[in-house]
Amino acid sequence: MTVPKALASAMRWPPFLFSVFCLYWSVSILAITYRIKWLNFRKRRNDVLAWCKGMKEIHKFTVLRVGSRELYRETCMYLCNHRSWADFMVDQYVTEGRSLFMSRWAVLPVFPLFMAPMRAIRCVILFKRGSIADVDGFNKWIDTQFADSPQTGLAIYPEGHRSTHGESLPLKRGMLKYAYTRKLPVQIVIGGNKESILSERHRTARFHQTVAVGFSEVLKPEEYDDFEIFMQKVQATWDKEWNEVFTANLEGLPVLPEVPEPQFDYPIDISIMMAIFAPLNILIAAWAARFTWRLVAAVMVLMGPLQWPVAGLVVAYIVASFYVYSQPENVLILHKKMLQQRKQAPPIVPATAAAGEENGDIKKGQ
Repeated sequence: MTVPKALASAMRWPPFLFSVFCLYWSVSILAITYRIKWLNFRKRRNDVLAWCKGMKEIHKFTVLRVGSRELYRETCMYLCNHRSWADFMVDQYVTEGRSLFMSRWAVLPVFPLFMAPMRAIRCVILFKRGSIADVDGFNKWIDTQFADSPQTGLAIYPEGHRSTHGESLPLKRGMLKYAYTRKLPVQIVIGGNKESILSERHRTARFHQTVAVGFSEVLKPEEYDDFEIFMQKVQATWDKEWNEVFTANLEGLPVLPEVPEPQFDYPIDISIMMAIFAPLNILIAAWAARFTWRLVAAVMVLMGPLQWPVAGLVVAYIVASFYVYSQPENVLILHKKMLQQRKQAPPIVPATAAAGEENGDIKKGQ
C-alpha cells in the first residue's frame, strides 16, 4: 500500500467510529438532551421521529425529494432499498417515524442499547433469518405485531440483503405475498446516497451529505386479479423509481419538508417502557464515560512527558479526518471508480508462481 493510500485509509476511522458510537449510544444521547421526551406521559409524541431527527442533526445530512409524489400516510407497507446502517435513520426520517421495521435478531446484540428500547416501544419486529417452515403462522405473528404497534407503516427491505451496487437486487416474494393477501397498500421508497452517511461495508462515515429520496405511486393489491400480476407491477414500479432516484440531477430539487413531531397517542405501557429504558441507558452511558476517562488518563500517565505532544497529534489527526469526511460525496460514483480501477489493475501473481516462472526461464535459457 502506498503512503497516500495508507493516509486516506487512516483518515476514515475517526468519523466512522464516531458515527457508530452515536448510533450505539443514540438513545442515551437523545434522552440526555431530551430530544426523546421520555418524561412526557400526557401529550402526543413520536419517539421514533424524535430519534431520527436527532440522528439527522448529528450527521447534518439533507434529504431532497425526487418527483412530486409524497409519502402515503395511511396504513400500508413501505418497500425501502437496503444500502447500509444509515438506512435505520434515513428511512425512518423520510417515513416520518411511522415505520414498523422488520430486522434480524442478529442486530440486537450488535446495538443492544439502541434496539432494545425500540423493540420495547414496538417500532421494530425482530425475526430469525432463514427459511420459514410455517409461513401461515409467521404471517399471523406479523399481523399481531403490526396490530399491537402504534406505527402505521410496515417497512420492508424486499431485496433481502444490503447492497451498495449501482443496480438493485431482485425483489423477494415473501412479504409482498403477505401484503397481497392482507390487501395492504404498498408504496416504494427509494433512497440514493444513503451509504454516504454511514457504510459499515466500506467502514466510512461522512457528514453534511445529501440524500435523494423518491416515493412511488401507491399500489393497492385489490386492484390486481392475482399475485403474479401484482408482483410484476411492484417490480416494474420499483425499477422505475430506482432509476428516477439514482439518475436524478440533485441541483434544484426541493428539500423534503420536515414534519412536526407529535403524531401518536402512545399507550401508557409504551410511555412507561421508554421511561424505564431512557434513564437506564443514561446510567450505562455515564458508567462507560467514567471508565473511558480513567482509561485515557492512565494511558496519558504512561506516556510521561510525551503525553501532550501525542495528544496534540491525535487531536490534529481527528480534526483533519472530520474535515476530509465532511466534504460532499456521491459514494455511488466513488465506488464505481474504485471498481473500475480494480478491474483495470493487472492481476496479482503469487510470489511462488513468479519464482517458478523465473526458474523455468532460466532452465530454458540454459
